[in-house]
Amino acid sequence: MATFEEFVKVAQITIEDKTSHRRMNEILHIMREYHVLRDLTPAKAVEVLQALGPTYVKIGQLMSNRSDLIPKAYCDAFETLRDDADPMPFPTVIEQIDRSYGKSWHEVFASIDPVPLGAASIAQVHKAQLLDGTTVAVKVRRPGVVESMTEDIMLMKHLLAVAEFASNAHRDTLLSLEGFVEEIERTTKNEVDFTIELGNLVRFHKELAGEEGVTSPVPYPDCSTDAVLVMEFVQGTEISKVDALRADGVDVDRLAMRVCQSYVTQVLDHGFFHADPHPGNILVRGKEIVWIDLGMVGSLTASERMLVGKVFTAVATDDTYLLKEAIMGLVRVTGPVDHGALLDALSRLLEEYSTAELKDINVGIVMTEIIELLRDQNMIMESSVTMLARGFVTIEGVIAQISPKTSVIEIISKHVIAQQADPKYVAQRAVDLMIHSAGAVEALAKLPTQLSNTLEMIDRGQIKVNGDLDVSSRILATAYASVGRLSLALLSAGLFLGSSILCTTNMQPQLLGVPLLGVLGYVGAFVLGAFTVFRIMVSRHRLLNNEEPR
Repeated sequence: MATFEEFVKVAQITIEDKTSHRRMNEILHIMREYHVLRDLTPAKAVEVLQALGPTYVKIGQLMSNRSDLIPKAYCDAFETLRDDADPMPFPTVIEQIDRSYGKSWHEVFASIDPVPLGAASIAQVHKAQLLDGTTVAVKVRRPGVVESMTEDIMLMKHLLAVAEFASNAHRDTLLSLEGFVEEIERTTKNEVDFTIELGNLVRFHKELAGEEGVTSPVPYPDCSTDAVLVMEFVQGTEISKVDALRADGVDVDRLAMRVCQSYVTQVLDHGFFHADPHPGNILVRGKEIVWIDLGMVGSLTASERMLVGKVFTAVATDDTYLLKEAIMGLVRVTGPVDHGALLDALSRLLEEYSTAELKDINVGIVMTEIIELLRDQNMIMESSVTMLARGFVTIEGVIAQISPKTSVIEIISKHVIAQQADPKYVAQRAVDLMIHSAGAVEALAKLPTQLSNTLEMIDRGQIKVNGDLDVSSRILATAYASVGRLSLALLSAGLFLGSSILCTTNMQPQLLGVPLLGVLGYVGAFVLGAFTVFRIMVSRHRLLNNEEPR
């Protein structure tokens, strides 16, 4: 039955939801128009998602990295959703800019190119010049996109709440979908508010300043709002265009290694990484790598970076115990955990890769498999780590496309080794060791007192121990049968003794001078005794022949 909490959840969403009915009718109309239930080719699936709107385009973009869930043909088709959208008319773009600034765009820009550089589901980008002549790129949010995505997410939440309330079946699937919707809500919220991307640009550009040959667009905070983002105009070659890069004299193998090293540095050193590193977001300008489009980023705390490093080390060294230790620090536990089964499952997972060469191990796929495995153990990986897993799946795809011989896991392993030798890392480890040592000394000092108190409680009978033994059905069947035969034997003995006592009396009626009830007791005792002996002999025969007990 549904819980009161689930009832309240449905009621609350129903009260807040003012648009789902209308939106559901729109969705059903589009699905009927495209005949979704028959002949849904990859190309048609792309058209359907585009017709449904930016929320579903975003879902398609996320699913394009999940070849483990959907056929590769659909993944390849969904890749086009990243930058293949109908552009806004230029008058609409100008209207959006004026509305966002609260004044004419002429007060900020000297000119704006009416031909867009690119158009996506949420925004499109135009080349422009500031009043001082600086060439910039202007990213303009589409009108109504915030309201549209909010409606779609509310509809999804409503449907999931009703499904959870109506049935307890497929609970794991519903929880997974609920987590997916929460992720969609979080990522879209970050993408539609350009002030968040502006902050990402500022931080990202600052942190990349220390990397030679790697950068990101310079942001212009004074010209940016929540619906208009102004940044440096970057003109370069998309990293996936290998022939063009080679024609420009670029060593693609060194380029791939530099991109991978930059991504690993973002993750393990800065804890702030590009969460959507597809080829269109990595440009090559001369000999320089430029990361663009910081709408989706991931963030890791210092402890999470350390644990992620342990995960990489465990995968590279086939260390199951280290992998389990790292994972336990990166998850949220939602129910009972079978640690033995978890360790066994992780061991089997690593065994699949133990015979492979290090360069052939795909980090993103391994992390994705670990995340899927944890769902069966009532554990949910932190969203930052699931975002990281998808990022590595994408970046490894990019690396494989431009330089198949470059190994991401080897670069990660070398980076982790170098990081451990870094003075800053050693100092941090020393501080952590001192803190843990102090805690251990304090715990050790308390141990005699705790042990004395425990022994005293045992002596007073204040401690109870509960056990939960998992006994096989065969053992239980044998125990039940033995108890039954013992009961029959005791009943037979009781009848025999009772009958013997009755036979010493003059109880009427009698048979041949012996009380009739005593005679019947002797007969009953004989029958029960004979039956008990027969069952014992049958059980012995089955045991000797390795048959199931009855």
